[in-house]
Amino acid sequence: MNAHAPAPAASVVTARPTPAAASTRLQARPVLQLRSSAGLYGADRMVLALNQALSGQHVPSRLLSIHNYRMHEQALHAMARAKGQHAELLPCRGRFDLGTVRALAAQIDAVGAPVLHVHDYKSAFYAWLATRQRPLPMVATLHGWLVDSHSQRLYNRIELALLRRFDALAVVSHEQIEPLLRAGIPRGRIHQVDNGIELPSGDVSDAAALRREFGLDAARFVFGAVARLSPEKNLAMLLEAITPLAKADAGVALVIAGDGPERAILEARAQSLGIASSVHFLGARADMERLYPVFDCLVLPSLSEGMPLVVLEAMAFSLPILASAVGGIPRLLAHTEHGRLVRPGDADALRAELQAASAEPGRRDRHARSYVRHQHSPEAMAQRYLTVYRSLPTGRHERTTA
Repeated sequence: MNAHAPAPAASVVTARPTPAAASTRLQARPVLQLRSSAGLYGADRMVLALNQALSGQHVPSRLLSIHNYRMHEQALHAMARAKGQHAELLPCRGRFDLGTVRALAAQIDAVGAPVLHVHDYKSAFYAWLATRQRPLPMVATLHGWLVDSHSQRLYNRIELALLRRFDALAVVSHEQIEPLLRAGIPRGRIHQVDNGIELPSGDVSDAAALRREFGLDAARFVFGAVARLSPEKNLAMLLEAITPLAKADAGVALVIAGDGPERAILEARAQSLGIASSVHFLGARADMERLYPVFDCLVLPSLSEGMPLVVLEAMAFSLPILASAVGGIPRLLAHTEHGRLVRPGDADALRAELQAASAEPGRRDRHARSYVRHQHSPEAMAQRYLTVYRSLPTGRHERTTA
């Protein structure tokens, strides 16, 4: 295994799975999961898995999605309903809508005294407004901060200010802790809660058919990248790094699943590098369980991450992984046989590891699969969050005003 970069040490309160009795204690305290979504990315899939798992453990959990007025389809809400989950879509007609505050307040009043669990800065803002006259125990999960624009950095600062008002903050990597401490949030409110994923069914019978659909024969070595096509995912560097290998070896291909603001730029770059025939842009996919078995190796050259679900998903499919040593990735790849880490932004190291990985076709990582199934199932994640919920104050209480 090449994943030997140690995860940085930090002193945090770690949320661990608890016995099933925890769910019994919480039967009278429902949970509202609040998320403003722009698609079905890692954080969205994590929220879906948590909402489902809590309900499966007899904890009333409801997913409240804030309508994204920029998008015609509300993918998170639609997927929750398709899975039979208890889900509601809150109206939102612009950057700020008092109607959203009223709709959230109505949901809170309808269920009594819930735990309010938010999953992004917009949700934190609306939660703060809706609970000013109705204090509730509140939890926020930090899925990772984007810093690729001035507006995004401003939103991050606003979120940090709002988070001072929350009773518990869940982080998925050690790197997220220091900004919280600098913002004045007490260490005792910070919990490390690992993500969980919906585990694959194991049916990979149509992998060969998908390869033929993409024009990839069975002998081709396929690198897969699954990500939002945005700057922090660093996919432009991946195109640069794979170019010598793609030009020298017609048996190597790169399949990119996902959409985002950089798609046109990346497609044009693949064309200019002369590797367009070896790079397949699939766009957003709703069938990742079918797609992972097509890959021979997952590649994630991100500049920043929390605990990416794509790494957990690839591990669950026994895939070798080549990824940047950022966020929680080193800790995850420490539980693999064929994980490879590179320094973030190091194009030469990425190029060398791509070459090394392609020289080892057919490898599967059974150890990684076993680890994910035992430690990162939806049920294990739900038990960790139940530990956090049980630590929250009850009744009316004062919080620091953001």
